[in-house]
Order: sequence, then C-alpha cells, then structure tokens
Amino acid sequence: MKVLTMLGFMVMAAFLGITLASTQQQLQPINTVLGDESFIATYGRKPDLRTPQSLRIETHLAYVEDKLRQSSVTHLPAHLQQKRQRLLDLLQQYREAGNFPQSEPNVGQYKPCFMDKNGTICAVGYLIEQTEGRAIAERINARHPYDYIQDMDMPEVQEWIESSGLTEEEYEMIQTSH
Repeated sequence: MKVLTMLGFMVMAAFLGITLASTQQQLQPINTVLGDESFIATYGRKPDLRTPQSLRIETHLAYVEDKLRQSSVTHLPAHLQQKRQRLLDLLQQYREAGNFPQSEPNVGQYKPCFMDKNGTICAVGYLIEQTEGRAIAERINARHPYDYIQDMDMPEVQEWIESSGLTEEEYEMIQTSH
C-alpha cells in the first residue's frame, strides 16, 4: 500500500512538473529587444503566470516611453524632434487608455498582434493610425497581422519610420510580442 501511495505521489509530482514546465515556456518576454527589463525595473522581479498581460504591456510601454524621452535627439532636425515628441505623447495616450489587442497564441508562442479580431490596434499601429490614418494601418494589418516591425516589408512602413523621428530599433523596443 505504501508503495502504491508513493508511486501515486511520484506520478502526480511528475505530471505537475511537466505542466509547470510547459506553462513556464509560454511566458515569453514582452519584448524582443528589452525582454522583461521593464517589469523587473518596476517591480523588482520577473512577471509570472499570475501577472495580467495588460499590466505587462502597460509597464513595458511606460518604461520604453520614459527611456525614449530621455534619449538625446539633438542630432535630429527640429521638425523630426517635434514629430518624435508628438509620437511619444501619442504613445502615452495609448498606454493610458489601456486598450490593448488580444493576441492569439500560435503553437504555444505569442507573436505581435498588429490589430486583433475586434479591431483593437497595437501601440505601433496606433502611432501609424494617428499620424497616417486608419486605412494605412488596416493595409499593414492585412499583410502583416503578426509580424515584427523589422519584418514588415512595405515601403509605406519604411517611409513612415524614416520621417518619424524614431528609429526602427526604437519601434522594435515599443512593439510587444503579445
């Protein structure tokens, strides 16, 4: 009887270990450039499975916005400095509204979600929408619904980046992978 009880506990422990391990694998970093640096800097720990996704996104966007506002942009012409400032103000607006898209997991992995099935747009998409219009945001979404900014091979995206006052890497820092 003791052997069966012990065997039962071992099977249950093994099952729980596998379940926890596979679940932990699904908790990937919020951003490909910064990982979970924002959450760790803000809360002193890594996010876990109990951490609401919206909190992770909001924390990340606040952190990136602050980081970008602190960056020296004296090398940029005045008109690009102004555009940059406007985009960072829009990013703050987006973050404060807290209306983030719901990404669908893809084989246990999350990818960026430009616009979800309800039409809720991501941070970078919001910046494009607010400066270039909803139509271009929808065209981008039609071709690149789950792509990282560096994989969006549309001239409109590259032209927008180049004329925005932010670099592609800075947009990569903004874009969440959830």
